[in-house]
Amino acid sequence: MVVISCDGRGRSLCRSLTVVTAVAPIALFDDGRCGLGPLSDLRASFDQRLGILTAAERALMIGAPVSLWPGAELGGCTSERHASVSVGDLGPAAEVLCISGACADWSRAVALSQGEAIADSDGGLVACRLARDDAARVLARAGHGAIAAQECAARVNMATPTEEPIRSPWSLLNALDAAIRADAALVASAGGQRRWRAGCGVADGLPAGVTVVGDGLVSVHERAHVWSGTVIDATSGPVVIADGVTIRPGSVLVGPVAVLAGSTIAERSLIKARSVIGPSCKVGGEVGSCVFHGNSNKVHDGHLGDAIVGEWVNIGAGTCNSNLLNTYGEVMTRLDADAPISRTGRNFYGCTIGDHTKIAILTAIGTGTSIGTGAMIAVARPPQVVDRFAWLSPERSASFRWPKFEEVMRAAMARRGAAPGPALLDRLRHVHARATAGS
Repeated sequence: MVVISCDGRGRSLCRSLTVVTAVAPIALFDDGRCGLGPLSDLRASFDQRLGILTAAERALMIGAPVSLWPGAELGGCTSERHASVSVGDLGPAAEVLCISGACADWSRAVALSQGEAIADSDGGLVACRLARDDAARVLARAGHGAIAAQECAARVNMATPTEEPIRSPWSLLNALDAAIRADAALVASAGGQRRWRAGCGVADGLPAGVTVVGDGLVSVHERAHVWSGTVIDATSGPVVIADGVTIRPGSVLVGPVAVLAGSTIAERSLIKARSVIGPSCKVGGEVGSCVFHGNSNKVHDGHLGDAIVGEWVNIGAGTCNSNLLNTYGEVMTRLDADAPISRTGRNFYGCTIGDHTKIAILTAIGTGTSIGTGAMIAVARPPQVVDRFAWLSPERSASFRWPKFEEVMRAAMARRGAAPGPALLDRLRHVHARATAGS
């Protein structure tokens, strides 16, 4: 990549991660309180994209020995997703740095000394650094956040409860700006990078006709293909373009923003600030303050703002979402049909879209919408809460039958040379059975 300058916070965090974790393995745990609605159906908190990186990717990138501690329901999916990473086993380490997978800011966690811990404002455990046997006891209670913290408090000095993990889609969006900036410095330190300082005009090392504006961090992998006519605006934050990315002509990227490995940005796209396009996605149109997990498509024109999109999602041409009420008021939402109404504390909040969802062309997604895993939407205006595995068409509203869903899922994944593993299939069948019971 090509690296241009860096903000102080990113350098500081990068140094802390390198120094502290060099001597302590990291155990990432899911305490079951990362309430991202349908986005939590198939992935533990440490596999949620809470910035450029997931917690698991961040830990692996810095080279520390890593173990993962999901809840029981996601154990199989976690093992299948991380075939080369230890799941539920600390190994022979003398001491362990335990970090909640929902913690987006590791700056205090990595600075802990043995016998120290951090709790959130509810008393739940965020991070601790303990001798191995003590860590094993705490991780065994990690699904009971406050209990785990109390287990820890009997042995350690609990820090001031100022570290707030991600507990909702809107808290993720609130933390996104800072998380992208911190992760950008870490990603930019990886291999395959070239370096120069930005300024107005054409940056040396990119094709003629690519314009880089601003003096923020810009990181473009040597195997990325950035076409002439692209504008990279790092005036207000970093821009990261990863390995194998293609940026088609006429696109504008406004930092802080990241486009991850193997993704394509379509012609004349506008990727606005606080956006992360996950690996192997195809994205176009106008996108701002959005997180895409991997292998999702929104390649045609249409607006998507303040939204979180799962894996293997397809959003049809001309589909747009609203991220601001006509009243300019606070957005209220439900993540599930039977959940209470939640205050987001935000005037800008668009939608959450669960994994394996398919959305037809010219769909208007209302402010604060939650779309469940596996939904098929072919109506012009879906409800604010779309059930998991809903089948919505002008002719009928029903449930997506499992054989048909599996057929569509396999066809979509095969287009990228992938197929669902047995653990993912088992988990999806379980979520489907629960969602369609009685229908």
